[in-house]
Amino acid sequence: MIAMVAQEARQTRRGELLLDPEESSLLYMQLEASLKQKMISGEYAVGERIPTELELCEEYGVSRITVRRAVQDLVEDGMLKKLRGRGTFVAVPKHVLGMGRATDRGWSAFEGEGNPTHKEILEKEKISANEALAAKLEIPVGSAAYLIRRLIHEEEFPMAIDELFVSAEMFPGLLDLLVGSASFYTLAEQHYGFAFGLEDLTLAVSSARADEARLLKCPPSAPLFILRKIMQCSDGRPMHYSKTVLRGDRVTYHFRVDRDGKVRNDGREFTLS
Repeated sequence: MIAMVAQEARQTRRGELLLDPEESSLLYMQLEASLKQKMISGEYAVGERIPTELELCEEYGVSRITVRRAVQDLVEDGMLKKLRGRGTFVAVPKHVLGMGRATDRGWSAFEGEGNPTHKEILEKEKISANEALAAKLEIPVGSAAYLIRRLIHEEEFPMAIDELFVSAEMFPGLLDLLVGSASFYTLAEQHYGFAFGLEDLTLAVSSARADEARLLKCPPSAPLFILRKIMQCSDGRPMHYSKTVLRGDRVTYHFRVDRDGKVRNDGREFTLS
């Protein structure tokens, strides 16, 4: 075993992408971290085949035993999947989303599936409502509104860009309260005292612009879902308008419709904001 480690330490010096034999972590752990980083960055996209064992051995200058250990750990973590006769592919879990239940509002619903999420604030500012936004929020044109734009991560993987618009009069001080991974829905209910009413949802399909691809770490023109939503208060007033851009390779939408044409809200289904 000592001889094998020493041999791999010599090999890493010849590899194109070097692992550090002096690090306290074992080489397979370094390789595992490197492969994971390539998946996070989008160099290995969801559904894409990663290099073969032999190719990884040559690229990193390590033995097949090291490669197999690193790859198997990622398979067991659900980040890679092996297909017999085809190779090993990136397999970030894909979520099935639909109409929401009150208990599942917000991105924290993913926590119930064991997939922690966090939100990165990209932009938040006070704006003047143009005609289109004023109509959605039912406020006068030119009224003060807040825009909060966030990048939603599931663990290390970016999965959505969320833009939230609310009336500044209705939510005074929101820009100071909605920080980090704070939930807008929790604030709306517990801090501002609003009860939830109906949701008006529109789902469309688009392709990633260059700026969206950069944030979501997906190829330009990759398929995206565009979810537009107006959440009402219990008295019928619009609580917020939001536009959420989600990677199409990360989610699938599923709805159950009864014979009267009504969408049923049973099952593991939830809303986003």
